[in-house]
Amino acid sequence: MKKIILAPAVALAFTGLVASPVAAAESTSAQSTSSQSAEQKKAEAEKLKKEEAKKAAAEKAEAEKKAKAEKAAAEKKAEEKAEAAKKAADKKKTAEDKADKKDDAKKPPKKVDPKPAPAPKDEDKDVKDDDKSEDKANPINASVQVTSGEVTAEELAEEGVTVKVTGLEKGDKVSAKSGLTGPATTAQGSTAILKLRSAKEVTQESVSFAVQVQRDGADSKNVAGTAEVDLQAAIDASLSVSPDEITAEDLADETKGVNVTVTGLEEGDTVTDSLTEESETASGTTVSKKIYYKGDAADLEEGPVDFTVTIEREGEESQTLDGEINVVDEVAEIDPKVSLNTDEISQSEFAKNGITVTGEGFTPGGKVTVVGGTAQSPFATKEVEADGEGKVSATLKFEGDDALPAGDYTVWGVDQATKTNSPAQGFTITEDDAVDPIDASLTVDPKEITAEDLANRDKGVTVTVSGVKKGDTITDSLTGKSETAEADGDYKLHLYYRGNPDSLEVGKVPFTVAIDREGTESETLKGNINVVGEDDGDDGETEAPAEATFKVSPKTVEAADFANEKKGVTLAVENCEPGADVHFEVNPKGINVTAYENTVKADDEGNASVNVFGTSSDVSAYVGAYTATATCGDDTMKDSFTVTEGANGGGSGGGDNGNAGNGGDDGSQLPRTGADLGGLTTGALLLLVGGAAIALTGRKNKFGQTPTSF
Repeated sequence: MKKIILAPAVALAFTGLVASPVAAAESTSAQSTSSQSAEQKKAEAEKLKKEEAKKAAAEKAEAEKKAKAEKAAAEKKAEEKAEAAKKAADKKKTAEDKADKKDDAKKPPKKVDPKPAPAPKDEDKDVKDDDKSEDKANPINASVQVTSGEVTAEELAEEGVTVKVTGLEKGDKVSAKSGLTGPATTAQGSTAILKLRSAKEVTQESVSFAVQVQRDGADSKNVAGTAEVDLQAAIDASLSVSPDEITAEDLADETKGVNVTVTGLEEGDTVTDSLTEESETASGTTVSKKIYYKGDAADLEEGPVDFTVTIEREGEESQTLDGEINVVDEVAEIDPKVSLNTDEISQSEFAKNGITVTGEGFTPGGKVTVVGGTAQSPFATKEVEADGEGKVSATLKFEGDDALPAGDYTVWGVDQATKTNSPAQGFTITEDDAVDPIDASLTVDPKEITAEDLANRDKGVTVTVSGVKKGDTITDSLTGKSETAEADGDYKLHLYYRGNPDSLEVGKVPFTVAIDREGTESETLKGNINVVGEDDGDDGETEAPAEATFKVSPKTVEAADFANEKKGVTLAVENCEPGADVHFEVNPKGINVTAYENTVKADDEGNASVNVFGTSSDVSAYVGAYTATATCGDDTMKDSFTVTEGANGGGSGGGDNGNAGNGGDDGSQLPRTGADLGGLTTGALLLLVGGAAIALTGRKNKFGQTPTSF
């Protein structure tokens, strides 16, 4: 066996030796194989060397490229820094220039000789244009982003959303422009944060808004954004069970069981109970379902039976409500009834006191709802608790702002434990009787009094107020006292002067009497007390002027005579100031309308009168009562007359010539003299409208003063 030793050049290269020929007795095929192996290894070594060189070249190129990019970035950063420094310097210079100008403006101008302005040079214009371009602010290029994501309508209204504004410069003012509201802010850098909210809960799935950005030296800009709103509300349901108590047998009876009402739902919600495991789909906000025990009634013990109701809503977490059914050995029989304290009540009394309801036969200790009104529109509801005997009591009043209209109403009670209604009890609210307007007058007795007697509490004067109604409050200005009339008709007041009699002078002492009546306007009557001096003949004091008087004649007249212009009714005043205006007025009683009014001058003796008559051919229209008023200076006096239908209605003093009182001596007419005829005004200025006609129109008209206007 020959031993062959190979000494490749590659191996020798690692040792640093040079291969020398080896003399060996080798065959031709062996030599060929050895030569091929050496060449292959040499080729692989060269290939590896080339790949390593190529990789090294690529790494070098990448390093050079990176170094070049880093150098470019450093140069750009240096340029930006230099530009920022230049802008800051320019801004500082501008501020200093403005301050210098402000200071110069404060200094008084120096007095110099005017010189012609030099012509501008082109290079100066270029320099100014360059300065202007350098001072101009950058245009606003801002944008907004809602960073708080989707919110509910309630969250948007109460907490708001976070809005990030970018692309700003330090000092930019940022504020809400439209859509949402919130406090403004000033940018401290390139961004600003706003907290914006809606003024109320929205109903749309997105809310568009705008933010305004303001920058010194640049036009402001409005930037729009959108806040997404989640309108899907979380489940917030509740349940109730009726009846509160049930026997085991009834609970296990599919036809009986209990009613479970679930509220606070949305259409499409699925409602499932744990007892029957049956599901229902809500078609509105409420689901009522009957549930029962599916097992043997004998398995149920007295006490609460727990159950659950699960509500499922698409897109929301489900909600599970806990409930219980009270199982008892025997359910107490109830027979609820209610009764009222009255079956008829006026509007004013009902508004003041309401209606009292009592009831019995309800579940002892249970809750009872007392309802008043109609099934469609209750006017009041009140929840009370029955006592140990099942009795209740409540007072119902109208819960609205205005008075409850007159009409028929009912009241009933609902036993909440068994959901049983009592039979309804009815009552009627009636309209209040119409309140007559105040139509009063006053007289003073005695007509004259000394200052000492008027200031004497035990003397004074008696003032009779006519035309009062029971319950009227009467207050005089002299004593300041208020009294209440106990009956209709006349009411007498005792008046006196509460001061020192020395402060009273001879003449008229004015006073007023105020009358207040519930349901109508108050009225104030004016009166005078005539103070006279002592009758000793030495004090030189003069008597007070006579008090003006007013009289209507006749007091009663037939309709046919009243519609006769030669008859009618005479209104006469005496003791006015000569030449003073005397105003007459006639009003139908109970109707707020002026049927006649006229003003005449008093004659030389202070007397004035008018003749009042009807102008309609339908004389029956005038039948009724009338109030006549005469005003003479500060004195306002009232009297009345009545127009009747038939015989025995006229006064005895009326003549056919229209001069009432002439030729009559029965005292029903005023004495007539030649002097007082000048104060008589006949029917040329008359118009009276009968009470019936006025009542039909129901208007507050002041009628004309001529027959044609009627």
